[in-house]
Amino acid sequence: MGFYDDMAAVASSVLAEFKQGTVTLTRTTPGTPNPSTPWIPGTPTTATYTLDATVAAIGDAWVDGTTILKTDRMVTAAVFAIEPLPGDTLSIDGTAVQIIKKMRIPAAGVAVAHKWIVRG
Repeated sequence: MGFYDDMAAVASSVLAEFKQGTVTLTRTTPGTPNPSTPWIPGTPTTATYTLDATVAAIGDAWVDGTTILKTDRMVTAAVFAIEPLPGDTLSIDGTAVQIIKKMRIPAAGVAVAHKWIVRG
């Protein structure tokens, strides 16, 4: 196990211990159409992942007054079964939030955590 694998394990342990509320990520995948009726979309599948995560007010350093607002929040989550993708949705305590910015920590290599700036 390498350094970042160790850090991912530490981050996961800490976030599991201090998680707040219920934070979920939902992914909907389009279904495959029947070949005899390709113009009719297939039934989509939806998977929901419950995350070990914290939710906090956004720090002043992030606020630019245009894209990121003082009322936005920062979600920090341990790595989980999938890599988040554009189009995935987050919910905090059952309320969907708008993802303003998505960050993977670190940006390359083994993920240690995921961060999102959210609104709503």
